[in-house]
Amino acid sequence: MAEPDAIDSPEARRRRRLQYAGLWTLGLAIPAVVLGLGGVYNPGQQVSDSTPTILGLWALVYPLFVYRMHLIRLSSFAMILVFASVTVAFVSIVTGWGNGMTDEPYAMPAFIHPLLQGQNPYTTPIYVTYNQYGTIFYLGPTKYVYLPLLIFLQPFIGAGTVYAGTVYKIYVVLAWAATLYLVRKNAFAVVAIGQPYMALLAASGFNDFVVLLLLTLAFVGVNGRRQKWAEILALGCKQFANAFIVVYWAIKRDWTNLTIALAVSIAWVLPFLIWDPSAFICDAVLLSPSGCGGASTGGVLLHLNYWAWPVWILGVFFAPLRSYYYRIRNRMKPRARAPVPRPLEPNAIRSAEPGPPRSRPGSVGSGAPGSPAETSVISGWNRVVGGPSHRPADTGPTPAESSG
Repeated sequence: MAEPDAIDSPEARRRRRLQYAGLWTLGLAIPAVVLGLGGVYNPGQQVSDSTPTILGLWALVYPLFVYRMHLIRLSSFAMILVFASVTVAFVSIVTGWGNGMTDEPYAMPAFIHPLLQGQNPYTTPIYVTYNQYGTIFYLGPTKYVYLPLLIFLQPFIGAGTVYAGTVYKIYVVLAWAATLYLVRKNAFAVVAIGQPYMALLAASGFNDFVVLLLLTLAFVGVNGRRQKWAEILALGCKQFANAFIVVYWAIKRDWTNLTIALAVSIAWVLPFLIWDPSAFICDAVLLSPSGCGGASTGGVLLHLNYWAWPVWILGVFFAPLRSYYYRIRNRMKPRARAPVPRPLEPNAIRSAEPGPPRSRPGSVGSGAPGSPAETSVISGWNRVVGGPSHRPADTGPTPAESSG
């Protein structure tokens, strides 16, 4: 099927390209304004509590808005959006614009040091000093809060140098770009995952995109062939991946894969669970590295990167989610039921006769003069001929009826 650009007039193509530019600019302008007002452009400054929620909701609404504009079916729009977003990601890394949302590019490579020294990363805090775009930051004491395998999925290039953070950010952007390549045949997924806000998250170096790449390999695959090994690796990286995979197989009612997912999850964490159960539960389960009070990280809605997960789910699984939505909506609609006819009385049946009474001349019918049966028959006749009866119903037969 030919693209509309190939058959439209030059004026229509020019109008569509302006629409492309406007939608992409809108996708970048909203996060830029919200991030600027929330103080994220200044690394280390406290982020407004409402900023992550506003940006996360916008990231979910943006691909749906593009879908409603009927541009999802145009591969040209997706290509332009991805090219522009990748450009924004690298400009952000180089200049620092819209960057500095997390300290993960500097902390993640350091978490392996306690492990190499025979210490438990869930009990041994790290201290990191780093320079980000001319500002010196001191990080610590910080304990590891993710699952064990993610410690090893690091670039480890330039570790300990001033370029370590930049290398990590490029590493994350490449993981994000590889995810876009894997979903390239799904235009909605390309728009959702490739929108400008996701590019800024990747440029800041959030490690979620490394795990999302593994999940994309597992559930989208390479040229449609799912990679089971990627699912096994994802189960050892970040808790969101475990929750998603378990829920996915439970919805599918695939008890075999669900059992495998649970078994693999336990196998990844078992050594550290045996090493120090309380430390692992506090840090990796309750996400409370400073104590065991639970959830010291502030809640799911207050993290900028946490919203990348529902955006990824919406993009990759949009078609089944849409089918499920319409199925639920149709079930909730009141069904139009045919009215059940009530049993009619004999008088009502006789009153519905379309013609005049079938009494022969000289007869008075089956009912007695003035009876309800005769009255209903006469009323039916009057409706057909268009005139009311001018005699009382109880005066008996007329002379014509009695004489025949």
